[in-house]
Amino acid sequence: MTRWLVPLALITTGLAMAGKAWSVDLQYEQVSERPSIVDIRHAGDGSGRLFLVEQAGRIWILENGAQLATPFLDIRDRVRTGGERGLLSLAFAPDYETSGRFYTWYTDLDSDTVLSRFRVSANPDVADPGSEQILLDVDQPQSNHNGGQLQFGPDGMLWLGIGDGGGGGDPQGAGQDLDTLLGKLIRIDVSGAQAGYVVPSDNPRVGLPGRDEIWSWGLRNPWRMAFDPLTGGLFVADVGQGSYEEVNHLDPGDGGGENFGWNRMEGNQCYQAGCDPTGLELPVGGYGHSLGCSVTGGVVYRGSAYPDLHGSYLFGDYCSGRIWGLRPEGQGWNQVLLDASPWSILTFGTGENGDMYLSASGVGVFRVTDGPTVAEPTFFINPGLNDAWFEPRTAGQGFFINVFPEQGMDGLVFLAWFTFDTQRPGEDVPATVGDPGHRWLTAIGPYVQGKAELEVNLTQGGVFDSPQPAPRNTSAGVLFLEFSDCESGTLRYEFPALGLYGAVPIRRVASDNVALCEALVAD
Repeated sequence: MTRWLVPLALITTGLAMAGKAWSVDLQYEQVSERPSIVDIRHAGDGSGRLFLVEQAGRIWILENGAQLATPFLDIRDRVRTGGERGLLSLAFAPDYETSGRFYTWYTDLDSDTVLSRFRVSANPDVADPGSEQILLDVDQPQSNHNGGQLQFGPDGMLWLGIGDGGGGGDPQGAGQDLDTLLGKLIRIDVSGAQAGYVVPSDNPRVGLPGRDEIWSWGLRNPWRMAFDPLTGGLFVADVGQGSYEEVNHLDPGDGGGENFGWNRMEGNQCYQAGCDPTGLELPVGGYGHSLGCSVTGGVVYRGSAYPDLHGSYLFGDYCSGRIWGLRPEGQGWNQVLLDASPWSILTFGTGENGDMYLSASGVGVFRVTDGPTVAEPTFFINPGLNDAWFEPRTAGQGFFINVFPEQGMDGLVFLAWFTFDTQRPGEDVPATVGDPGHRWLTAIGPYVQGKAELEVNLTQGGVFDSPQPAPRNTSAGVLFLEFSDCESGTLRYEFPALGLYGAVPIRRVASDNVALCEALVAD
C-alpha cells in the first residue's frame, strides 16, 4: 500500500468559535483500496478486526492489515445503490461477542430505507445473510437524503439519524413534522429477543403527539454521527442546503427534545426569511460554502498514541477534502482547519485500539495519524485508585473501588455499584438490576496491570456505611474495569440473563488520592 503525506494547513476557520491553532501534523497510511467505503467499524469483540461497509451492499474485513477474500456480508441482491442510496451503515450489538447480532441501515429495492438485524454464522468471519430481521422500514419520497448512521450509545440503546426525505428545501416539511421519522434522530431499544424494537420509556416524546422513537428533530441529512467514548457526548454532522454545513453536539444526560432548526434555519442562519431561533439547538461547529459543500461527520479520538489529537472531534468535507478538528475550550468550542486533503471524504471511523480512519471516494481507506506514535503508557491499577467514583450522566449512581494488591499474583479489586436514594427499601424488595428499590451491586475479581475482570453479585438488605456486610445472592454477570490514568476509567458491564450490556465512563468524586496514585504508577 502507498503512504500519503499531505502538508499541514494550520488555518483557523474564521468562525466565531475558532480559537488557537493546534500542533498537529496529519498523515495518512493507506490500508485498503476499496473505493466506496461509507462506514468503518469494529466489533468490540477483542479480535482487532476492521469492518469496511461498501455502498453496493457488501461488508469486508481487514484483519492484521489484510483484507479477507470472502466478504463478511453480501446483500447486494436486496440493496438499491447509486447516488446517496445503498448499504449505508453498520453497528455491532454491545453484546456481539456472545450474541453475534449486528444491525444495518440500507436502501432496499423499493427505494425505502430499512433497519435490519443479522447474525454471524458459525464462521466468525462470515455472517448469515438469511438471518435478516427487518425492524424498521422508512418510506423515502426522493432518492437523496437517505442519510443516517447507526450508533449504539453508552446507554445500550440504538441511535439512528435519518434524512428529511430529499428534495431541495425539505418540500415534505419533514424536519419539523413530528409524525414522521424523516429528518429525525431516533433512539430505540433492540436488546430483547423480540422481532422488532421497543421505544425506551425515557424518550422525550413518549406520551406526546407524534412518533415516540424521536429523540431530536430538525435535521436535513445527518451524514455521520459519533459518541465521545469518554464523555458520552454525541456529535451529529448535518449536510446543509446551499450556504452552510453544521456540526451539532448533544450533552450526555440532556434528556433529548432538541430541535436543530431545519428547515427554519440552515446552520446558524435563517433559511426561512425572518426565522425566530428561540428554542432551537444551534450548531457548535461548521463552515460556509466557500470552504466546502457537504459535511462528513467524524469521530472523537481518545487514544494515547497521538496526544495532540486526544479529545478532538475530527470531521471533513466531501467536496473540498478539508479536515477540521473541534473540541471544547472554556465555555465554548475551538474549531481549527487541520488539513486540506486531496480527497472526497466519505466517512470516518475508529478501530478497536482507538486508531482513526477515513474513506476517500474512488481511492480507498486510510489510517489517520499525527506523525510518529508516542508509546502507549502502561498504567497499573494500584491502591491510589481507592476512592468514590461517579458518572454525571447517571444521576443517583455511584461507585466505591478498593484495590488489594497483596491478594493473588497482581491483586484483587472490589467494587460496589450503588444507588443513593434517600430511603432504604423494605426487606421484601427483590434485588433486581434496575428496580427502584435496588441498592447494591458488589463485584470482586483479579486485575492485571490496568484491567480487572470482576464477578458481580446482587445483594439486598444492605445499609450504606454499615459495618454489617450485605448478604450476597447469586452471580449476576461480569464487570470489566479499565483505567487510562489516575482520574478516569471505563466500566463495561455484561448481565446476559437480563439482556443488559453497556459501558459507563467513571471519574473521581475528589482528587485527594490522585497524587498517591501517580506516585505508585511512577514506581
